[in-house]
Amino acid sequence: MKTNRQQSFIATLELGTSHVNFLGQLHGTPATRLDTHYSGGFFTGVSKRHNDSHLLGHRDRQEIVDPAPMTIYFRCTDDYYHLYIRSHVVYSGHCVSKDHAGFLGAFLPAGRDTTSFNLLSLDNQVITLRDLPRDTHRVRLQARNARPVGSILRRGAPYRYMGETDEKGIVFTLRILERNASFLSDPDEV
Repeated sequence: MKTNRQQSFIATLELGTSHVNFLGQLHGTPATRLDTHYSGGFFTGVSKRHNDSHLLGHRDRQEIVDPAPMTIYFRCTDDYYHLYIRSHVVYSGHCVSKDHAGFLGAFLPAGRDTTSFNLLSLDNQVITLRDLPRDTHRVRLQARNARPVGSILRRGAPYRYMGETDEKGIVFTLRILERNASFLSDPDEV
């Protein structure tokens, strides 16, 4: 039986013609949205600006100056993964996790509250590194015990977010850069 380290890897997640990264990286910091509160079709309060720079999104590659892919450490536990950011100046060491509204973003590791993910094949079967013999695969992501990850428009923002969706989920290109990858803090792990 393989260890968690042997099932862990470093990779990039990409979309066909879009670049995946944090909204602040894709659109400039701060990436803000205007939140207006409605109830029963009526405006019920003061609009507020929210900084969504730390949330994941995607943008057409042609609109971006430096479309280098984001590097993620996929840390395996059983048949699911915690996603640690490795390539971002501000968010390196943070985890990709869900916020209270189901949108994905960079958050400090929070133990059991950190979102874990399943990798899914195109026929929606849970897969791990042992099911990925090549270095490039097309996969879907699904927050464990939740809905698939998809592309979402959000009221008050001109951005494409990533978060839980009722759809099948978007198909990512997963490019494995390193297999049998350890935590940065424990390079001698077996």
